Order: sequence, then structure tokens, then C-alpha cells
Amino acid sequence: MPFSMPLLSQLAPEDRQAFQEDGFIVIENVLDQGQIARLRAAFPRLFKGDFDTGVYPDEWHWREGVSLPDVTRHIGNAWKSDLAIANLVLSSDIGRAAAYLTGWPGVKLGQDTIWWKPPGTKAGTFHQDSSYMDFLRPSSTVTCWFTLDQTYRGGGTLEYVKGSHKWPLTAIPPNFLAPENYRAPMENAASSIGLANPEVIPIEVPAGSCVIHAGEIWHGSEANISSESMRRSVGVHMIPENAV
Repeated sequence: MPFSMPLLSQLAPEDRQAFQEDGFIVIENVLDQGQIARLRAAFPRLFKGDFDTGVYPDEWHWREGVSLPDVTRHIGNAWKSDLAIANLVLSSDIGRAAAYLTGWPGVKLGQDTIWWKPPGTKAGTFHQDSSYMDFLRPSSTVTCWFTLDQTYRGGGTLEYVKGSHKWPLTAIPPNFLAPENYRAPMENAASSIGLANPEVIPIEVPAGSCVIHAGEIWHGSEANISSESMRRSVGVHMIPENAV
């Protein structure tokens, strides 16, 4: 049964205005402890290939004993393979909140992505989600990113550049995982519009919180330099209901 979350009820007109102006908003403590526990338990199952629906995900990156230990693990469209992930990703509460913030008449699911950054894993390149949907018309997207662990600087948290959803949309970065300079694509984009030293905002929130962001905003994740802290998260990527 899809999770019930107080997302839309927590949003006010000023949140919609902030989303339009900044490109993202943060909502703390959306998931309860039981929901967090069920989602965390899905991660080791999925990466071992234990799919309780019997269906493979569309993307599966990182294998125990094969892949490098310092690379971020991720799976695309895990909702097809795991019921706990599906109960989050298919929740209508997420769609209603996204439609309210964007002003779209409605949304539909594009895909989900689960991310697992154990201690010592490298950074993820700054990018714009909508670049990956350039085959759609319109190619606009909106993402709801749920963190299942407390996030903080140095722990592999997500970072945003406020207002960068108003910059031009660029091509997909060539090296998504473990680049030498994970902020380079964003810095190049900022330089191209004459902006020096763009402000990068790290997300530091309790487990069970979420960030809803526009698909055009620049964001990425730092390396997890902690010795023991995990950073597990689920991204729900949505597209306009009329996208084809």
C-alpha cells in the first residue's frame, strides 16, 4: 500500500513562491520511523539481486565483489523490483505536492533512483535532471529526493545552487560518478553566463526529510568522508502529465 505522507498539507503559498524563485524547497520529517526502516531494509536486498517482485530494475549499478568499493551505488526504477520502494515512489501525495509547486495540471512518474553512499565513497557530478529527459516534449522534470539518514557536510550530502534552475539547460556531464572535480560542470555553466563564485548550499536535515527541486537546478553530491555514516536516499523524478 503506498505510503501516506503529509507533503501537500505542509505546503503554503510562500513555499510555492520559494520553489519558483530558488528552484528547491526543503521539508523536514516527512517519513515516520517505520517507513524509514522499511526503505533502509530494501537497499541490501536490491543490491544483492533479491527482487521481491521478481522483476529486474531498469538500471543496476554496483555489484558486491565486482564493483569498486569507493563508488556510489545506485539503481534506476527500483520500484519495479521492491514493494517498499514502490510504496514510496507510487504515492499520490508526492505527485500532488509536485503539481502544486510547479503549477502543472498534473504529473506522472518518469523514474526513480535509489542512492547509497557508504563511508569513503566519492562525489557525484553536478548536473541538471532535465538534461536526461531531453527526448521528451516538454523535457521539464521535478524531483522529490528523500533522505533515509541524517545528512551533513562531509557525509556525502546533496548540494544545490539556489536560483540555478533559471540558467540555460546544458548537456549531460560526461563523467557522472567519481570525477576529479564534481562541481566543474556547474562552475563552467556559471562562468558561461558571467557568474563568478556561485553559492553552493549543502542539505543538512534529519532522516525522513525531503527536498523537492526543479529539474533544471544544478545539484550534485560531495564525497562521503565520514568513517561510519551512511547516506541512503530515494529520488522520485516526475514529468508533466502531457509529456510525450
